Amino acid sequence: MVDRISRPIRFGTGAARTSNPEKVLAAARRAEALGYSTFALPDHFMMPFAPLIALQAIADATTTLRVGQLVLAQDFRHPAVLAKELATLDVFSGGRVEVGIGAGWMPADFEQSGIPFDKPSKRIERLEEAVTILKGLFHDEPLTLKGKHFTITNLEGTPKPVQKPHPPIMIGGGGAKLLGVAARQADIIQILPAPNRGAPALDAASITTRAYQEKIDRIRDEAGTRFHAIELGALLLNLTITDDPDAVADEFLARFGPADASTSTRDDLLASPIVAIGSLEAVCDKLLATRDGLGLSYFIGPVGTRAETLAPVIERVAGR
Repeated sequence: MVDRISRPIRFGTGAARTSNPEKVLAAARRAEALGYSTFALPDHFMMPFAPLIALQAIADATTTLRVGQLVLAQDFRHPAVLAKELATLDVFSGGRVEVGIGAGWMPADFEQSGIPFDKPSKRIERLEEAVTILKGLFHDEPLTLKGKHFTITNLEGTPKPVQKPHPPIMIGGGGAKLLGVAARQADIIQILPAPNRGAPALDAASITTRAYQEKIDRIRDEAGTRFHAIELGALLLNLTITDDPDAVADEFLARFGPADASTSTRDDLLASPIVAIGSLEAVCDKLLATRDGLGLSYFIGPVGTRAETLAPVIERVAGR
């Protein structure tokens, strides 16, 4: 069992890829009614909407739903500009912003826009400096910072966000360097499978319980005393409520597992903390056990899954 106080379980979702703004707003209102905690939009040039502007419309259309990003690419905006936009969104949403930010990962975004796509180590280094600036501008005093990538001189961040000391910051990743930044800087960490060096297939070993435990141990070591204040989350790969779990498991393994998977490998993949297949009771028990065993308590629904799919699970375990 993880050595931390169990947090209440919560769930996040987002909009399907649609260019119809009314459908996006309807999806957000539906997510709020179903009990989701957060509604997030991606940050890619091929997506229909700019996330921060669209999220203000979503905040206006809802009352309790928290709004976030999965995730902002740091290099698309100077951190001083981003801090002002996020603080403004927090004020106008009544303190419902969660900041999701990363180093950017999709080469097409950078190639098509002409934004330089530096090597990962440089982008990750710049990300940490940018998050430091965001926090500084959210605080009450003017910020002066002379970093390797940015220089801020006696800048007063305005407006000040409603949430104190700042809106929670989420960083997601699977590699050691990015998890290190997240451990030092984030309030929420979304733990992802390790990068697969551009290979088309998922690295099955990266989704096992052992792999996630190793990442959490790394976060604990890097975070030190602040580890207990960090909310740990994960993007679910498969959540299926079914009366025929064997058939669904076979389909899942055919899609994601190695063709020559042994019985032990099959069992490891199905036991993954981001896989929950079975009856409603079994799925709920799996998520609760994952929270109690690994400390993961913030679950984002699988990509492409309808919000209603998780509704019975949310009804049973959200807040527990």
